[in-house]
Amino acid sequence: MHIMPMSSFQPQLPFAYHCMAFSPEQYQDADFAHFNQPLPSKLGRAVAKRKAEYLAGRVCAANAIQQLGRPHYVVQSAESRAPIWPEGVNGSITHSKGVAMAIATDKVDVLGLGIDIEHMMSDKQENELRGQILRDDEATAFAALGQDHPKPLTLVFSAKESIYKALYSVVQTFFGFDAAKLIDHDVKHLRFALTASLHPTLPAGTEITVYYQSSDEMVLTECVHLG
Repeated sequence: MHIMPMSSFQPQLPFAYHCMAFSPEQYQDADFAHFNQPLPSKLGRAVAKRKAEYLAGRVCAANAIQQLGRPHYVVQSAESRAPIWPEGVNGSITHSKGVAMAIATDKVDVLGLGIDIEHMMSDKQENELRGQILRDDEATAFAALGQDHPKPLTLVFSAKESIYKALYSVVQTFFGFDAAKLIDHDVKHLRFALTASLHPTLPAGTEITVYYQSSDEMVLTECVHLG
C-alpha cells in the first residue's frame, strides 16, 4: 500500500500527531507486516478498503506514540472497537477516503481526545441527513453556522464524532448525536452543551469546545476532555 506524509491539516491541539495519505486500491495483506503491525483476525474477511483504513490509522497512531518518546506500540481494539492506548497515553484515530490521522498525548490532565476528518458532504447528503444529526433546538445556532460555512452539517457531524471519541474513555458507553447540541461558533471553534448527564463529571449543561478547520474538500475537528 502506497503511503506518504500529508500536512493538509495541522491540529490546533498541542499534541503529537501524524497524518498521511494512502491508496486503498494498492493494499495487500503483506502491508501489515511491512509496517510492523499485526493483521487482526476479525479483519480476516474484511474488504481491502477496510483493511487499508485500519492499517493506515494504526501506522499513524504508532508514529504519534513514538513522538512521545515511547517504543513502537501496536494499538489494538477493544470489544467496543475503541483503540487501546498504552498506559498513561490518550489518543484518537480518524480516516476518510485515503487520508488518516492520529493524535496522542501523555499529559496527565487529559482524560480523552477526539479527532475526526470528514470529506465534505454533498448538498443532497446534508439535506437528507440533517434530521439524523441535528436536534430541533439546534436550529438557530445551526442557521448562524450556515451563514459562515457552505457545509455546516459536515462540520457538526464531524464535531459530534470528535466529542464522542473524547468523552468515551470516561463515559464508557454509547451515546448518540442528540447528547450534545450546538450553541455557538466562531472562526476556529464550535461550542456545544450536553443535553443529558453522561457521567457524574459530565452533567447536562456541560459546555464542550470543538476546534475545527476546513479546506474545500475536508474538515478536521478536535476535542480534548480535561480532568
